[in-house]
Amino acid sequence: MFLVQSPEDLIIREIDEAAEELLLEHLAEAVTHLSPTQARRLYARYALKKKFREIAADEGISGSCACDSVTGALKKLQKIFAKNGWLEKSAKEKSIGK
Repeated sequence: MFLVQSPEDLIIREIDEAAEELLLEHLAEAVTHLSPTQARRLYARYALKKKFREIAADEGISGSCACDSVTGALKKLQKIFAKNGWLEKSAKEKSIGK
């Protein structure tokens, strides 16, 4: 059985895909502003799905150090998104949807 999508559904899907692509472009740009250590640990945490204790064991650091590093990276990314106006658009869109 095939599901037939309405023209509106197709447009919404295209918009969602374009928004996701733009978000990934912004994220790739923002990550270049992290230190290599922060970028590596952020990648391990979210792309590789490692726990902080696994990152810590891999790098010979404490779990709290790994956690602090990733938290710092996330805060820095948030500031970069806000500074460039990338965060504003997402917040506005969310408030409209409420």
